[in-house]
Amino acid sequence: MADNTMSISVPCEKPIKVEKWKVKQGAFVSQGQILFLYNDSSGNSTGLKKFKAVRAGTIIAIKVKEGDIIEPGKSLADIEECRHPTVMKDMCAECGADLRADERIKQDVASVPMVHSVPELKVSEELALKLGREDADRLLKDRKLVLLVDLDQTLVHTTNDDIPPNLKGVLHFFLRGPGSQGRWCHTRLRPKTKEFLESASKNYELHVCTFGARQYAHAVTELLDPEKKYFSHRILSRDECFDARTKSANLKALFPCGDNMVCIIDDREDVWRHAANLIQVRPYSFFQSTGDINAPPPLNDEKSKMISGKNGSLPTQLPTLEAEPEKQETPKDKGDISVDSKENKSSAKENNDNKIEVENSTETEPKWVETCDGQIEIEDADDYLIYLEDILKRIHLHFYDVYEKMGNNHIPDLKFIIPEVKSEVLANSSLVFSGLVPTHQKLETSRAYLVAKSLGAEVTQDLTERTTHLVAVRSGTAKVNASRRMGEAKTKVHVVTPEWLWACAERWERVDERLYPLQRGGQSLARRPPAHCSSPPPAPPAPAMRKRTPSGRFMDTINPLMSFSSDDIADMDREVEDIFNESDESSSDEEAKPPVDDDDDEENLSEDKLLALENTNISQERLQEKENSSDSDTDPDRPKKRPRPSTPPSDDDIPPDDDDSSWNLMGAALEREFLAQE
Repeated sequence: MADNTMSISVPCEKPIKVEKWKVKQGAFVSQGQILFLYNDSSGNSTGLKKFKAVRAGTIIAIKVKEGDIIEPGKSLADIEECRHPTVMKDMCAECGADLRADERIKQDVASVPMVHSVPELKVSEELALKLGREDADRLLKDRKLVLLVDLDQTLVHTTNDDIPPNLKGVLHFFLRGPGSQGRWCHTRLRPKTKEFLESASKNYELHVCTFGARQYAHAVTELLDPEKKYFSHRILSRDECFDARTKSANLKALFPCGDNMVCIIDDREDVWRHAANLIQVRPYSFFQSTGDINAPPPLNDEKSKMISGKNGSLPTQLPTLEAEPEKQETPKDKGDISVDSKENKSSAKENNDNKIEVENSTETEPKWVETCDGQIEIEDADDYLIYLEDILKRIHLHFYDVYEKMGNNHIPDLKFIIPEVKSEVLANSSLVFSGLVPTHQKLETSRAYLVAKSLGAEVTQDLTERTTHLVAVRSGTAKVNASRRMGEAKTKVHVVTPEWLWACAERWERVDERLYPLQRGGQSLARRPPAHCSSPPPAPPAPAMRKRTPSGRFMDTINPLMSFSSDDIADMDREVEDIFNESDESSSDEEAKPPVDDDDDEENLSEDKLLALENTNISQERLQEKENSSDSDTDPDRPKKRPRPSTPPSDDDIPPDDDDSSWNLMGAALEREFLAQE
């Protein structure tokens, strides 16, 4: 504060007399505002002079009174310069100073954008913390929390494709983009959206947080909340996001005191960096050929998972739309768009074509039914918002229960409250999987295990007395048969399909097991959990740390033959020396003793003897071949004898030198010994 304080001194080289102060202590003055009136102390001056403020700020001290004569250089008052706590487009909202003209104060200006739809309006960190504490106190007083609501595929589904103009329940609006002719957008609200917003607004302060453009976000919010009683001005669009790929970067600015009281609902968890206070909802899809038209671009270090099949892929930007229709194509009402006379003449034919197309579509697509008033009604059985409403009520109740137990002195963190509420879903349950986890994968790293643990269930590898559920992909396995025998004995084990576990994770409640029984001879196709039910992929296991060898050499950790201790290597050296000594003694004894015919003991022949015998046989065969060839040369009419077949000599059959034979034998023996130990 001392650095921003400026002293006001006598403005001339002669003594002056302060005639009248125009400001009071503690008042904020702007640049150029009159501070006081003065005159020369001699009284020769005919008129009063004005002293104006050089900089904007607050008068923190007035040191002289009216009528006092002040000598040159003496301080009259102290003024604290404006800290520019609120800035709008590089202009201070307090003093009106142009911050671009003063390089000295650029580092001290406000930098926190706290208003959703006006990112240019920024406040200082000090003011942001003050406003954040006031917001938190207001929420606690009203017993509310903050709920960040995504739009696309959470509450609405929007398409830019050409659709029949008389689809019932589809809202239409036209967006004009910069440098383009504009485009029509067709939006369908998720069933029970109005009831959900009405219920959630009683316990939460609702904020819109979407990757749609600002114009799109405000247009859809106008459809959801035309009276502005749910969201008001709290709309954060892609244009206000700090990062085009993640929404979590704005949390610090919107909630400078922390996001302890912030709950998030979104159909994608990657844009929130898998935040613990996120409830990943089931994606809502009404237009079968369109995904999320406002999906962010994929991260550099991750490949974005594209939705295939009838829902189509996720484009990274809004597709090009048709031009704005002519005046005769103005909407008839809020839910329909009128067409020109030519389209009206062919509307019946188009409706019939649509019916034929739907009949030929897959069984999973909804059926189109034409009502008596000419509109097309599509069956929409989505009821997820009913379960989401109950989840939010339980989170709100648990938060304030913990808050009251803590004596209202500490604010609980929803990043811990939400996982606690979720872990109560399958508490006191013990699960065993059959066919869900691949044999090469550890149980603790599988997605099914992570989902079950997040719901509070115990997961074991095999059936135990505490097992309550067996989640099996197919019947007839050993675990399925064992569980049925356990059920016949004393312990009731629910044998269900994986859909039961995914339904529990989606609804945050223990679903009735009778809805997902494993039929005899049946098989489930839902081996993997849906994207909105699964936890983030587990991190790869850390590489095992090599134990440092006593020698400290790196090569000892790689070569298994060198991983012996020094004592082991010394013993091996002594064994090799003993082998050499025995071979030398045996060779000297053989030279001294007469040869003994021990060829009859064929089972105990040594390797040297075998090599000698084999070499002898080979020599005899070669001599026999020479004799046969000589006989054939002397008597050409005599038929040649066919030589006796023999195995061609290999490299091992060649008699080694006397000096190298013992080394080769020793190497072969050591190799067999090491292989046997491994």
